[in-house]
Amino acid sequence: MYRIIVNPIAGRGRTPERLRLLTGEFDRMGIAYDVYTTQCVMDGQTKAREICETTPDCPGIIGLGGDGTLQEIADGMFAAFNAKDSPTQRIPVPLGVFPAGSGNDFVMSLLNGKPNALKRYKKNRIPDAARVFAQSIKENRTRTVDLITANGAAYMNIGNLGLDARIVKNAFALKERWGRYAYVAAVYKSIARHSNVPLTIEVNGEKIDDTFTLVAICNGQYYGGGLHISPMAKIDDGKITLCLVRGMSRPKTMLIFPSLMIEKHTHLKAVSFMECEEVRITLGEHALPGETLCLDGNLYPLTCAGQNPGQTFLFKIHPQVLDVFV
Repeated sequence: MYRIIVNPIAGRGRTPERLRLLTGEFDRMGIAYDVYTTQCVMDGQTKAREICETTPDCPGIIGLGGDGTLQEIADGMFAAFNAKDSPTQRIPVPLGVFPAGSGNDFVMSLLNGKPNALKRYKKNRIPDAARVFAQSIKENRTRTVDLITANGAAYMNIGNLGLDARIVKNAFALKERWGRYAYVAAVYKSIARHSNVPLTIEVNGEKIDDTFTLVAICNGQYYGGGLHISPMAKIDDGKITLCLVRGMSRPKTMLIFPSLMIEKHTHLKAVSFMECEEVRITLGEHALPGETLCLDGNLYPLTCAGQNPGQTFLFKIHPQVLDVFV
């Protein structure tokens, strides 16, 4: 029996309708399933881990929500089969990704190179997508992808520190007042209060001490609802793609997000890319309180992330560890 984990508040409350469409296709195709609705933050992680530990022969867990929901589920699945500091084991339970969030950025990378599927997703043709997705479950069509861990917490798409992480943090605070425009409002608020972050980055035998506007630790290519932060990243190449944006003034930070929208940021002098298998990032002595680590849109850990100068985050790639239905 497939286990569907649903985030009821993802995508501004669109999940109940999408769940109805998906389960309707499952019923039509004779696919057995069970539905679990998350109750609170990180409930998806707890439930996914419980499913994997109690029924390791489960044919698949299906995440119905946005990137944050999928991150919770992937982290729970990874934790169920991988003890800290032990060699990585491949996760025997596949993950189904049915997008129902505001951004769905991991799906953008998963479907990259498949124009018809990407077009269907972008045009919000959800009944068509539900039918195609259910068929992929029925035919067991999967693709094996990498995961990245940050201090042991697994994520599928992109982790970030600096300005873009602050935007996510501010968007959460502004969501009740601004609704769908919370992210835009958070961009302006974050830039208005922007300060560069002092970091020590140890990667590929090199130690970089500098201030940064943002650092993105990428498995996928997109974040922030379709911003193409890392065009060269691949979710199955066994590499982390590191995007470094060195310290910029507040006026110059206004260039970052427009350039991301038209995919021209790669030409900015302050922007550079590196590939690696692991990277260690340490907050500098003069880091301001409130710096946040963000993983796939989740503020992670949920409290005290980056509060203390000297805190270190170790990011590691885990190649070919998770099968995803496509």
